[in-house]
Amino acid sequence: MKNIKTTLIMILMVTIIFSGISVNAEEAKYGGTLNFPLAYGNPGTLDPVWANRIEAEIVTSAIFDRLVKMNVETLSPEPAIAKSWEISDDGLEYIFYLNNDIKFHNGDKLTAHDVKFSYERVMDPEVSQITDLFNSIKGSEKYQEGESEHISGIEVIDDYTLKITLDRLDISFLNTVGKRGSEIVPKDLINEVGDEFSNILVGSGPFKFVEFIQGYEIKLKAFDDYFAGRPYLDELVFKIMEEAAARVPAFLTEQIDFDLVFSAQLEQYQSNPKYEDCFVKVPELWTRHIAFNTEVFDDKRVRQAFNYAVDKELVVEKIVNGKAFVATGWLPKSSPGFNPELEGYQYNPEKATRLMKEAGYSVENPFEVEILGTTSPDWGIPIVEAISPYLEEVGFKIKPVLMDGASIGPLENKGDFDATIDSGGGRIEPVDYLSAYFWSEIAPDAGRSTRYVNHEFDKKIEKAYKTPDFKKRMVLVREAEKILVEDPPVWFFNYSQAIGIVQPWVHGVVKNPTELLLQPYDTIWLDESSPRK
Repeated sequence: MKNIKTTLIMILMVTIIFSGISVNAEEAKYGGTLNFPLAYGNPGTLDPVWANRIEAEIVTSAIFDRLVKMNVETLSPEPAIAKSWEISDDGLEYIFYLNNDIKFHNGDKLTAHDVKFSYERVMDPEVSQITDLFNSIKGSEKYQEGESEHISGIEVIDDYTLKITLDRLDISFLNTVGKRGSEIVPKDLINEVGDEFSNILVGSGPFKFVEFIQGYEIKLKAFDDYFAGRPYLDELVFKIMEEAAARVPAFLTEQIDFDLVFSAQLEQYQSNPKYEDCFVKVPELWTRHIAFNTEVFDDKRVRQAFNYAVDKELVVEKIVNGKAFVATGWLPKSSPGFNPELEGYQYNPEKATRLMKEAGYSVENPFEVEILGTTSPDWGIPIVEAISPYLEEVGFKIKPVLMDGASIGPLENKGDFDATIDSGGGRIEPVDYLSAYFWSEIAPDAGRSTRYVNHEFDKKIEKAYKTPDFKKRMVLVREAEKILVEDPPVWFFNYSQAIGIVQPWVHGVVKNPTELLLQPYDTIWLDESSPRK
């Protein structure tokens, strides 16, 4: 392999600065059970090739490991199964050097053969629901079409060395091998048990699967032979509690050790002096918005008017209880691509009225629009109802339509909607954060539900994907976002601020901007005041 840049990161960094929050081994104590709520609902299944939802990842991240993991402070990859890696100058070849002391929960050693097997399993259309995850790896298309038995771009050099060759530059590849779906599973065991694997869930992570009682709870126990050190907790129990009305009393009566706080519950917790120092707050990589179907909102002036019409600062302050940051564009404050100089749309009802009039609409002849949304108090129909008076003053007629998320998705895929209110994002690479929703190369049923097409935006995104230098890529990102703001496919509402609350005896919870419920469970510990210690 020629012209290689070597990235060596000592595994020690993982345990010391994984989250940017130190864990003092002299203070941390072993033992106890953490009761952790699954605030987004029942995950259904936990096999990584089927469980492509955050509800499942919150659990599977404790059971399985990946080649790399993300440092939640720097949003950069750190060692996990791979202790180090090398990247060729052209960015097309990766060599991963694996730790040679990693065991699966059944005692089998984890090798490069398991990594190759896991990635091919993800790309197998007969097994997986996430077959686009490793599309940039050479030979993945032929493998998926049944023209080859293996992906040619994944080569086992020896038991603890893996070479991956891409067929095109993929600036997000290290993020990909550290994200949901890239979990490493045991080859020999799956070949032996087949589909039964979803019921036994053997990984190499810090916790072993015990049982899953659908709709109620998922139990895990500490894996004593975890390669990065035994977790402090003896047991980790995920309580399936989607309704805040159930979580709040459970937290106040000490039945759960953490709660994800929505705006409606924030004041109740803040007024309790017991929890004054127990909040965990972080700007998240999520953008709340109303997505326009641009085949319905086909006049840019109408989309601009929608953005000028609402006093977002007042809505965030009064309706969301200040638990968010007013959005200027699509990339949030926590993104490496955030542009603090982007002005966005200021509240200007006069300008909104003028734009609507130019487009042929007025209070007497309104632009009628149905907005689909869920019950979410922070990004659902309650927000639509709060902003409707603003919009109707400038020439819109708003009809909020309450639906569950599972029903909205198919309508978005078919284009059978006017607009939807939602929260989107979660991607670390800024180009991905923009392109996943707005690049015309993305199919409408794969995320670009707005049907947005802007050729100037496309050109910036395409050039950015071919630009390995981060600073140069961010110049293109900012140019692309400016185009997006001037020709808006969405109402830019706010950037989420996640707020969690922990019981006073819980230590080691970190500020994860990708998702606050994704925690390094192996470094969380409980002091002696815990009722489950």
